[in-house]
Amino acid sequence: MFASLIAGVAAGGSLKLTWSDCGAKHAKTTDVQPASIALGAETEITGKGAVDEDVSAGSFDAEVKAGGGLIDQHFTGDICTAKTFDLPLGIGKLSWEGVSCPLKKGDASIKMKVKLASALPAAAAKSDIKLTSKDQNGEDLLCVAIHMEKALESSDDFDAYLAKFGKAYNGDGEYEARMTIYNENMKYIKEENAKDHTYTLGETQFTDLTNEEFKRLYVSGYKPASQQLGSDLPYLGEHEETESSGSVDWTTKGAVTPVKNQGQCGSCWSFSTTGSLEGAWQINAGQLVSMSEQQFVDCDKSSMGCNGGSMATAFSWAEKQNVATESSYPYTATDGSCKTSFTTAIPKGGVTGYKSVGSLFSKATVAKLESAIDIGPVSIAIEADQSSFQHYTGGILSENCGTNLDHGVLAVGYNSAEGYWLVKNSWGNTWGDKGYLKIAQAGNVCGILNQPVYPTVSSSVSV
Repeated sequence: MFASLIAGVAAGGSLKLTWSDCGAKHAKTTDVQPASIALGAETEITGKGAVDEDVSAGSFDAEVKAGGGLIDQHFTGDICTAKTFDLPLGIGKLSWEGVSCPLKKGDASIKMKVKLASALPAAAAKSDIKLTSKDQNGEDLLCVAIHMEKALESSDDFDAYLAKFGKAYNGDGEYEARMTIYNENMKYIKEENAKDHTYTLGETQFTDLTNEEFKRLYVSGYKPASQQLGSDLPYLGEHEETESSGSVDWTTKGAVTPVKNQGQCGSCWSFSTTGSLEGAWQINAGQLVSMSEQQFVDCDKSSMGCNGGSMATAFSWAEKQNVATESSYPYTATDGSCKTSFTTAIPKGGVTGYKSVGSLFSKATVAKLESAIDIGPVSIAIEADQSSFQHYTGGILSENCGTNLDHGVLAVGYNSAEGYWLVKNSWGNTWGDKGYLKIAQAGNVCGILNQPVYPTVSSSVSV
């Protein structure tokens, strides 16, 4: 229950913690969590145990030894009183919240918080702590032996992660800070995977980012049409439901280009737009051509470029334009000036409009979205800012995903028997299942039914 006292005697990005009860007259420790402490971040430590008497007062003494004599110090205090300790060598602080006295006989749970520096002395890589306490009668109450050593595997794993995703951090504590975040995310991933979800989490290019950083840098690019400058554009109709085929996968039918990467630009809406146009044009004209997201970012003034946009207004804009090929108008992940010289993928007039899958006033049904995807890939808006999305690597995402729409993606298939939508993302093929994910059909997971739209095209207009 006093496990956080080991915080002052370790080095590196994570402290691996083991413990044992060394015997006392009146109390026994049964658990100490977590099993490791990340450096550079505040961690709450919880100790659980059993007490065979009522405790109205008492004291504790923690003997800390580490680094071959570098650290040899006692921490003492009143078990009923909150107290903050400065750890040796200026490496951090811990806050003992105090036992709520009188502590009644039976099960007990005690909490502490610790905040450590992101880098600690190498000499403190291993340490031992013996914690003893006495009750109001001066009798031995508790004895816990704690051993701590640097979790070397954390550094090794982080270095392998950096190599895998081609990343590097240098100087000013950035490496240590990123390793701490990585370790915390991997802890979360391990805990979630142990819950037997229908999906799995793991390493992605975002595993060394906090969730707040992830949201700020890669999510929030979708803006509903009502927030756009062109919100008064005419509504061109609602999809008419037909009988569902039961399953379709447009990636196997030649109507989906390879996974792309939007980078740190809120242009997800443009990737969703080109994805639908690429699919519709291939299905109708027999040609799969990768189309330019950058053209939409630079030229579609109904959007806000890297600050967000809407697929619906982008389709309306495309009705009156020549849509450029990707190769002639390449992506830069920044806002730029609109170019007029490029190779045409869809000529002006080739995009004839767009349809919503739901109504103006209510979201789509599962059956209606299925029948729309039977026609071709459909642009959808979802909520993608949750940790389950940040670290998704496979399976069917069925929970832990809200419905506050902030990200544009592409529905490229579904399977009614297995109960999922197949979705293409724009974060490259190192995220998710090679750039794709499956979202459960049961319910409105991630808000997938809220605002689906798709373009209509005419191949009678020649390029």
